[in-house]
Amino acid sequence: MPEKPPHIAANAFKSRKWDELTAGRGFKEADVPALELLCQWHAIVERCIDDMTTADDEVHVAYSNDHDEIKALPQVGIMKQASAEIRALNKQLGIKDGNDEKQQPKETRLYVIQTNREKRAAGAALRAGA
Repeated sequence: MPEKPPHIAANAFKSRKWDELTAGRGFKEADVPALELLCQWHAIVERCIDDMTTADDEVHVAYSNDHDEIKALPQVGIMKQASAEIRALNKQLGIKDGNDEKQQPKETRLYVIQTNREKRAAGAALRAGA
């Protein structure tokens, strides 16, 4: 397991994220730069969330400028970019984010008919062999 870089260890959030990301995984020293970036992007998301959340836990995504125009907070776009970077780094590092499981086919009417037909055919084959 590679050693935690000093600048990551010095930041409480990044240090916890490093520990979370590396726990039980066999990263190599060559993975350190990508892990550092991953911790940084997670910290950016956390900062955006903090910036967008008020003291009463309300989330704000827009503001009104001096001309009374409603504008999206820049943090929304930053979070979108950070999310894409996190997904790319996770993929590069082989970190599964839980959504990679094989998806079940959508249960459409055609799918139900095909499944029932397969079950009947398998049952018929068993009865014919008995």
